[in-house]
Amino acid sequence: MACTPEPTEIPLPTQICVKVQHHHQPIPDAKIYVKFNADSFPGYQQGPNYYDAVFSAGADARGCLSAVPEGRHWLVAFGYDSLYFPHDVRGSMQVDISLNQQPKVDTLLYISE
Repeated sequence: MACTPEPTEIPLPTQICVKVQHHHQPIPDAKIYVKFNADSFPGYQQGPNYYDAVFSAGADARGCLSAVPEGRHWLVAFGYDSLYFPHDVRGSMQVDISLNQQPKVDTLLYISE
């Protein structure tokens, strides 16, 4: 009988998906930074190395991050809106991931000036 090697990593069935919007306008190509297990808002001044993960919204302003650990996490997003001034927009939100109650989150992430 053939033996299969044990996996070195078991993928989590968790996911965070967001659609990034500013004044009901989709914001494509926004960067969404994630700080895992954070009790308080990390602020907008942190550099990219401070965060535990990053993902981008696509041309449709939607983006997802898979295999998210359980816990309370902060999402901090930065984008560009050519229709409003100032053009640089940002926003944040807190999300909870639980394997038993809420393994997947799919929501709107509103950003502003």
